[in-house]
Amino acid sequence: FEREMVRLQQVTGRTQHQLVGLKKALSDVAVGLGIDSNELIGIARLFAQTGQTISEVEASMKAVARSSLAPTFGEMTNTAEGLIAALNQFRISVGDSEAVLGAMNRVSKKFAVESQDMIAAVRRAGGVFALAAKQTQEPIEAFEEFISIFTAVRSTTRESAETIATGLRTIFTRIQ
Repeated sequence: FEREMVRLQQVTGRTQHQLVGLKKALSDVAVGLGIDSNELIGIARLFAQTGQTISEVEASMKAVARSSLAPTFGEMTNTAEGLIAALNQFRISVGDSEAVLGAMNRVSKKFAVESQDMIAAVRRAGGVFALAAKQTQEPIEAFEEFISIFTAVRSTTRESAETIATGLRTIFTRIQ
C-alpha cells in the first residue's frame, strides 16, 4: 500500500502530507465496502493519471468501488477504464461518475446485457456516437441513448459486445 502511495505521489506531484485526505478516504471505502485497499489505490492512481484533481480522484474511486458490489460489473480496473472512456468521449463531468455507472447498472438489471459489455461498447464506439450526438443532446443523455441502442441490439441478437460495437462504430461514422 505504501509503495502505491509513493506512485500516487509521483503521478500527482503531491506530497505525502497533501494526500492524507485521499489516504483516509481510501481506507474508509476499503473498510466500509470490504474492498482491498491495494486495488483501490491502483484505481485512484489510474484516475490521477488522467489529470483529475485529488477530489475528483476520490469521487471517481468511490463510484467505481460502489459499482464493484453490483453483480453485473467485473474487475474494478476495467470498470475504471470504461468510466474514463465514457467521461472523456461524452464530455461528462467527473461529478456525474456515479450517474454513468448507475445508468449502466439500471440497464443491466432490466435487460439481457452486462455492464462490462456496455463498457466494451463505450470504449469501442462511444466516441463516434458522442461526436454525432453532441449538437443535439446533453452529454449524459447522449451516453444513455448510446447504451440504450447497444442494449437493444445486444439483447436481441446476443452477438458479442465487440462485434456490435464495431458495427455501431461503422454506422455512426457513415451517418456523420
